[in-house]
Amino acid sequence: MDHQNLQHERQVDNVRGDAIRMESISDSDRLQRLRELEAQLRDPRGVINVDSLLDAVQAMVADCDHQAIKRNKNVEAFLNRYRECILDVEQLRMRAEDFSNIKVIGRGAFGEVQLVRHKYTKKVYAMKLLSKFEMIKRSDSAFFWEERDIMAHANSEWIVQLHFAFQDNKFLYMVMDYMPGGDLVNLMSNYDVPEKWAKFFCAEVVLALDAIHSMGFVHRDVKPDNMLLDSSGHLKLADFGTCMKMDKDGLVRSDTAVGTPDYISPEVLKSQGGEGVYGRECDWWSVGVFLYEMLVGDTPFYADSLVGTYGKIMDHKNSLKFPEDIEISSEAKSLICGFLTDRLTRLGGKGIDEIKRHRFFVNDQWTFDTIRECVPPVVPDLTSDDDTSNFDEVENEDSPEESFSVPKAFVGNHLPFVGFTYSKDYRLLSTGDKPDGKRNLTNDGSDASNQIAVLSAEVDYQRSQVEELGDKYRITLAQLDALTRKDLERQQEKRDLERKLALLQHDLKEAQRKVDNEAESRKKLDGLYQEVKKKLEDEQNKHTRDLSSARHVHEKLNTLEKQLKETQDKLKQESDNNSRLRKQNTELSVASQRREASVTEYSEKLAGAQSARESLERDLVNLHTQLDQERAQRTHQTDLVAQGETKVQALQAKLDSAFERESVARKESEKVSERLVQLEKDRNSLELELRSMTSRYEQEARALREANSAAPAHNHQSTAQALAALQERLNGEKQKRQQAEASSQEKERQNSMLSVDYRQLQQQLHKLEGEYRQECEKVKGLQKQIETEAEKRTALANDLQSMTSEVSGQHTREKLLMRDLEEAKEARTSLEEELHKLKTQKSVDEVQMRELQDTLEAEQYFSTLYKTQVRELREETEEKSRQVGELEEERTSLTQQLQLAVTRADSEALARSIAEETVAELEKEKTVKDLEICDLVSRHTADITEKDSSLSMVKEREQELSSSLENLKKEKESLNAQLHSLEEENKIIHKNHKDDLDKLSKQLKQEQLLKMQAVNKLAEIMARKENLPAKRKPKDPSNDLRRKEKECRKLQQELTMERDKFSQVVSKHQKEIQDLQILVYEESQTRVRLQMEVDAKDSEIEALHRTIANFNSETASLSSGADNDIDEIADFRLEGWLSLPNKQNIKRHGWKRQYVVVSSRKIIFYNSENDKQNTDPVLILDLTKLFHVRSVTQGDVIRAEAKDIPRIFQLLYAGEGESRKPGENPGPLALHEGAGPDKAGTLVHKGHEFLAISFHMPTNCEVCQRHLWHMFKPPPALECRRCRLKIHKDHFDRKEDVVAPCKISYDLNTAKELLLLAPTVEVQQNWVTRLSKKIQKSGYKANNASGPDGAKVSPRL
Repeated sequence: MDHQNLQHERQVDNVRGDAIRMESISDSDRLQRLRELEAQLRDPRGVINVDSLLDAVQAMVADCDHQAIKRNKNVEAFLNRYRECILDVEQLRMRAEDFSNIKVIGRGAFGEVQLVRHKYTKKVYAMKLLSKFEMIKRSDSAFFWEERDIMAHANSEWIVQLHFAFQDNKFLYMVMDYMPGGDLVNLMSNYDVPEKWAKFFCAEVVLALDAIHSMGFVHRDVKPDNMLLDSSGHLKLADFGTCMKMDKDGLVRSDTAVGTPDYISPEVLKSQGGEGVYGRECDWWSVGVFLYEMLVGDTPFYADSLVGTYGKIMDHKNSLKFPEDIEISSEAKSLICGFLTDRLTRLGGKGIDEIKRHRFFVNDQWTFDTIRECVPPVVPDLTSDDDTSNFDEVENEDSPEESFSVPKAFVGNHLPFVGFTYSKDYRLLSTGDKPDGKRNLTNDGSDASNQIAVLSAEVDYQRSQVEELGDKYRITLAQLDALTRKDLERQQEKRDLERKLALLQHDLKEAQRKVDNEAESRKKLDGLYQEVKKKLEDEQNKHTRDLSSARHVHEKLNTLEKQLKETQDKLKQESDNNSRLRKQNTELSVASQRREASVTEYSEKLAGAQSARESLERDLVNLHTQLDQERAQRTHQTDLVAQGETKVQALQAKLDSAFERESVARKESEKVSERLVQLEKDRNSLELELRSMTSRYEQEARALREANSAAPAHNHQSTAQALAALQERLNGEKQKRQQAEASSQEKERQNSMLSVDYRQLQQQLHKLEGEYRQECEKVKGLQKQIETEAEKRTALANDLQSMTSEVSGQHTREKLLMRDLEEAKEARTSLEEELHKLKTQKSVDEVQMRELQDTLEAEQYFSTLYKTQVRELREETEEKSRQVGELEEERTSLTQQLQLAVTRADSEALARSIAEETVAELEKEKTVKDLEICDLVSRHTADITEKDSSLSMVKEREQELSSSLENLKKEKESLNAQLHSLEEENKIIHKNHKDDLDKLSKQLKQEQLLKMQAVNKLAEIMARKENLPAKRKPKDPSNDLRRKEKECRKLQQELTMERDKFSQVVSKHQKEIQDLQILVYEESQTRVRLQMEVDAKDSEIEALHRTIANFNSETASLSSGADNDIDEIADFRLEGWLSLPNKQNIKRHGWKRQYVVVSSRKIIFYNSENDKQNTDPVLILDLTKLFHVRSVTQGDVIRAEAKDIPRIFQLLYAGEGESRKPGENPGPLALHEGAGPDKAGTLVHKGHEFLAISFHMPTNCEVCQRHLWHMFKPPPALECRRCRLKIHKDHFDRKEDVVAPCKISYDLNTAKELLLLAPTVEVQQNWVTRLSKKIQKSGYKANNASGPDGAKVSPRL
């Protein structure tokens, strides 16, 4: 504390002395210059401020403090003078020891980022360490200046602030704000980011970039890694090492492609190797990539190699695609496409307002002005101010720390970093304190003793002041400590309260969202409740109907129970007669055999009827599909007709306009012709006048000559005057003649122009007439098509009616057969019981045979009586049904005659079925129902007397029913025959599955024939309807029109039904074809699986053969030849654990371990050793299809970890050499997917197809082994897109022979690559060397070397 007080007093004294000396200067010019110099020293952005000068002196001392340099006397004198004070300055300035290291939270190429806490203020910061040695080693140390200046002088809440910047002999230190929320890469890896979150973070990134652009910089490396989240969840931009100052025109001029490959823009890529000119729009491209990655989960131009990524970026118009399985709004797609386009049309080129106005950012929660006050979607859950849970664990770096070597001459390693020091809270000489003016020393006194007294008094006064100030200083320090502690406590409470407030706001939003979801779910539940309510009402109605039906059934059961009691009574009576009936044993046994035969026949008939029913149902479905298709065709035809009518109307309008134009042209031509006639008349009149004038002239000339000849003695003067007058008249006449000729020529020219216009109008008229004729022909063609469709419709309607009638008949036959079968079964069981009883009493029955014969005659008489009574009962039931039909006919109106006919037919069919059922039941119970018949006869005698009047009608109806019954029997026989044929066909179908397609094609041809027949019938009907009006004139045209409309509607309905049937048939055929395709695919999958199992078994067999051979060689004599064989056996088989990429993005999805076995012909991949024992491989590669194997570089696998690259190697093979287990996702991808062999931008040399590329990651030339990369200015390079050979572009330009020919020449569409990760570097080298040997012996090139083109043809399986 005393040391600090003394320093403070010394500084106060120095300032006072400076102020006194400054006031004592009388030279105003010098005073002005001194003040300007002092302003430059105090300017924090100045080059020669105090911190920069101190950095310069420190750098000079550090660079000169070496034995080789100190040999110079001047350097040694400089060091002797400044070394000690510079050491004191280093101790007084800020240094790394002022902070305590908590944890390393990041590491890069030039250093690392540490989480530190200030030892005195206890504040937490993120401190970035940059190695001076690494920056000098890589020949670029200027990139950090932009980062320091932006963070130090940016007054924006969207940019990470720099608090301190200082340096020592090894590192540069930048102390910044700590962002505990981590970066957006961590957020995207932990959450499935919804579009609402993406909208929020994208808006904050836009505002952050606008802050950078407003400072005059372009970022050039915008990516999620550089977007950090603070404690409240808001975003800030960091890592400004690639920023570049814009010129006055707002553009950047650079010849280096800077940025991350996935986020770099096309114009920045084009700047490689030449002077690129671009502006702030390159940052908006990166924002589009970032937004796409947040919504999709991967970057839009992702590729396994750097060449593929750059190729997709340059071809962004075709390579930008949105996945179909991810839901992305149209607004988001519009914004992404607006960013990922050419720089001239890119969104944001006209300013940030263009981006802010985009509809993607429209929401009801925040705007660009209030987004900072809004609660972010994710608020980090922090336990303390130094919580690092949102940062990945960084491994400790075991590599030794590199530093500058001892120079032998002056190098100046520290000079590039002069001026780096910065302090935000305080700057040296930033305030000019005025000295205390109470005591002012002057030199006015002349006496030395007075001066000594004054000085001693001043000393005493200063001592007392110092003591007072020391006491005050200690008190203020104690107060300051207390206040700082309170301030820290208040800040901690404030942070806790802010965090709680943010969490509460987030919880409030979540609760609101849950309330909205619950409201939506309640609406859905209300809808479901209404549906369930309706279903419940329907079920209640059904239940009531079921109850009523059950009641009716119960009543029937009661009647049947009564009848059963009566029958039991009758059975008791008949039991007495049973002893006499036992004599019929032999006859009944024969009857039972017959019944059994009939049962078997009925069962066969039933099976046939069921198969026929199924076939008819299928036919009905086919007809429905055809009818759907016909309906669709009908609608299409109606649309065509409507289009044709519109075209005809348009052409008619055009024709009318043409006629009008023709009439106008004709009128004009008539006017022109009249004008022409008038002009011809004028011309003729002018010609007559000309002739008369010429004749007059000739007469006057003749008269003049005669007068001259007759009177030669006249005066010469008079004749001259006469001649002059005549000459004037002649000239006038000539002028008039010329004018008339000019006017006549003008009239002729006008006449010719009018004739030309007239001819043009005639040509247009002819053209319009030709178009009109063409349209008329089209209309006629459409009418013909409509007629053909109508014919098809009628034919299909007829077919549908016939099929429906057949189906109904089949249903009735099926019911009859089922009843017969049940009756036969019951009869069989009863007969078996009776047969068992009759066998025991056979001896008694023989004695009573004669009595039974007598009773048989009586029973025959009763049976005939029973039949007559049954016939009478059937007639009564038919009469009752007839009465019901007549009552229904009376209720209906005359307009529903067709429906009455249908209901009458249905009632008749129902009566017939009821009658047949009653007949069957009565025949079954003929021995039991004798007494019941008597009761029924007595009951219905009264009804018979009442129905005598309708007996004649019933008889006629009976005749009709008998005739229909005979027809039905005939149909039954025909259907039985058809059933037999269908059963044979089903047997054939089950035997030959491959003949299904042929039968379907035959059925389709039959349907087409039926369709053609229907079309022909429809054409006949239409022709008949067209001829009807010509033969006779209808009496009432309105009735005829109404009838035609009715027929047309009917035909349309039939046509739609037939189309539906046809469409159903087609859909059925398509479904069958799809089923067959599925079967074929399943068979191919099983074939692949079996082939893989066979290959695995072959590998095991081969291994067993090799072990046997090894065992035999060991038992044989030890010789040199045997040793060679053993070496070959040991080198033959190769197996072990390797890792394959889980998915494309290795960095995100990682690797998957698999057990790999290499035999003489195959490379087999297993998920585990158990799968190997069970011979269940997941992937097999054919060695004969392998092109090459090689190690990879960082440029090949840009997404892999740097420490894993030495353990990775690559297999390149033809796609047909891959066999993958069905259901496994394909790992390796086809190289250069969709690229053609002659794609633009490739350079062909020795079979290589080179692409121009630049490497920003460690890569070496495979020809000269020199560096092929650079962080900022990489040399021009080429990479073969086939074999991945990387060389300097100079080797190609010079046409050097050091470039080896391409290892492969293959079809790019079938080539694939596979990346493999070995456990160690030694294992990777072993795999690469041994696999390369195998490829040389049995690889693709070795197997195809004997072909006509070497290895230029890719084999096909």
